[in-house]
Amino acid sequence: MAKSPRSSQQASDIFELTSRSAEETQQLGERLGVLLRAGDVVGLIGELGSGKTTFVHGVAKGMGLDSAAVKSPTFVLMREYRGRLPLIHVDGYRLEHPDQALGLDVDWLFSPTRVTVIEWAERLSSTLPSDYLELRFAHKTANQRAISAAAHGPRSRELLTQLVNRP
Repeated sequence: MAKSPRSSQQASDIFELTSRSAEETQQLGERLGVLLRAGDVVGLIGELGSGKTTFVHGVAKGMGLDSAAVKSPTFVLMREYRGRLPLIHVDGYRLEHPDQALGLDVDWLFSPTRVTVIEWAERLSSTLPSDYLELRFAHKTANQRAISAAAHGPRSRELLTQLVNRP
C-alpha cells in the first residue's frame, strides 16, 4: 500500500493510501481492528463496490472475530457480532435521508461497550458522534482503491496515528 499524508491538515488528522487489491484493503481493516476498543466508531464512505465491506471483514478479523461470518447488513440495516468486543456493523445504504437515522437506538448503536462500523456513514450524519474515524473509499482501477482517513476528535486522531505508524 502506498501512503501519503495530505498537507491541507495536520498529518495526524488525515491520511491517504492506495490499496492495490481486496487483500490489501482487508489487511488495512485488520490493522485497524487490532487497535479498536469499546466505544470506537468508524464511518465508511464510498460508492458501491469500493471496498467498504471488504474492509469490515478485515476489522472483524483484527478484533478476533470470524470474518467469514460478516455479511453486509444492507437489508437489515445492522448486525452485531460477538467477540472480545461486540462489533456493530451498520449499513446506511437504504436510508434515503440522514434524518431517517434519528429513529435508531443511538444509545445502543454508539454504546461505550461496543465498536461500531458504519458503511454509507454519510447517510447517518445526523446521528454520528463528535469523535469518529472516517474512511473514504474510491475506485482508481478495477483492483485499486484510494482510501483516505480523517480523524474527527481526539480518540479518532489517536487511532489514526496508531494506524499510520503500525507496520
